[in-house]
Amino acid sequence: MWQEQIRRYALPGSVEKDPGFRKEIERVSQIGLKVVAGAEIIVSAFMTLAYMLLQPDPELVALRLMLAGTIIAVGFLTLGASRATGLRKFARPIGAISGLLTAAALVWFLLMMTAFDPTSDDTIPGQITLVTLVAVAALPLRPTDTLLFGFGMECIYVLLSLTAQELMNVGAGVDALTVLYIFMLSCLAAALTGLMYGQRRSTYEWHVSTLHAAEDLRLASARNLLSQNAASVGRLAAALSHELNSPIGALVSGVDTLLLLAARQATSEPSQQQRLVVLQNELRKSIKQSTDRLKEIVLRMQRFTNLDKAEVQSADINNILGDVAALVEPRYEGKAKVEMNLEPVPPLVCRPQQLSAVFSNLLGNAIEATNGTGRVVVSTRKRDSLVEVAIADNGRGLEPAELETIFDPGFKVTQGRVTTGNWSMFSSRQIIREHGGDIQIYSKPGQGTTVSVHIPVEGAPMGLSLT
Repeated sequence: MWQEQIRRYALPGSVEKDPGFRKEIERVSQIGLKVVAGAEIIVSAFMTLAYMLLQPDPELVALRLMLAGTIIAVGFLTLGASRATGLRKFARPIGAISGLLTAAALVWFLLMMTAFDPTSDDTIPGQITLVTLVAVAALPLRPTDTLLFGFGMECIYVLLSLTAQELMNVGAGVDALTVLYIFMLSCLAAALTGLMYGQRRSTYEWHVSTLHAAEDLRLASARNLLSQNAASVGRLAAALSHELNSPIGALVSGVDTLLLLAARQATSEPSQQQRLVVLQNELRKSIKQSTDRLKEIVLRMQRFTNLDKAEVQSADINNILGDVAALVEPRYEGKAKVEMNLEPVPPLVCRPQQLSAVFSNLLGNAIEATNGTGRVVVSTRKRDSLVEVAIADNGRGLEPAELETIFDPGFKVTQGRVTTGNWSMFSSRQIIREHGGDIQIYSKPGQGTTVSVHIPVEGAPMGLSLT
């Protein structure tokens, strides 16, 4: 077990087989590349200016200007690479190479400065430490990457020290303590990199698990609302039977009468023909009205019950509310008077079936809250970039404790049976928030309740698209 933990810590590259994590590493690497470039440009300019003020030796100033120019050039090249979309996959190695080039410039010019200031090479370990810390902090390096980075700096120091001593006759050659220091720095940096990489991996895994939990919760809420909507449709069947019986009865009667008139017309006298034709035309109009009414009822039921399809489309919220009111009101006939105060509003990019279920739930709650002679007002209006739907009743209102927990899902015991509590309100708010909006409730005991729903109209709401 401990061998697996060590391998996972020292060689975590296998986790990048996950496309999502690899994409996140590429994103962080691109940002880190910009940080490396900024550090090279800004720190070089600042340190050169400071040395020019503190050590205004002409020879040293010239070398420091050359050093700053070299590192700043590397910084701008790195910055250009960070902006190239095609190099995004290679941001991490580009950042490491940029750091090695910066370290090489620092070591070489510091060795050259020993010709004028023998103590200049004493700052090499500090400069290498600074380069290493910037690379480790900015780039999502793995421990093996950091060790290779440290080995590269080790080679750069040794080769440049030997070259400067043999060819330029400057510097004191390779310092064993500096070599040991770079080795120890590389090991410590690799350990730090392992911790940071593991933290990035844990953060990503936590983020993915959170997204999965949120998606599961969303699906559970949709299923819960779907089941409640199905139950509502079952209760609506009884109320709709009267509304369906009326046009069906008129349709059957009209067809029977039309057949009877057609039979009479075949044997009637010519003086009666015109009267029978007029009666048949009237019956045809009555039959057409009955079929249109039946068709409208069926369409309303389809729009209301197809919650499981939930297609994203452009819809008029006033039409949705009109359908909901027409289907819900018969179920509560005699309990409350529903008034519609709908202003012209822009169409919404939404899931109409889900919104139908939400408003059916809210309107049903408002009617239930009245005392049989109540009044419910449904209104719409446009406010800035939002469409506001308000459902206000003059019912019993809510106590402060009820209002505070109105969106908290849970369970309660009613007449010895365990039932769900507030799940419909919780699901409704989840659906409205998926549309980029929110629900607010204002209520006082004995003074009624107003539920205000806000949905954005400018562009597609969050998470929704017509494409």
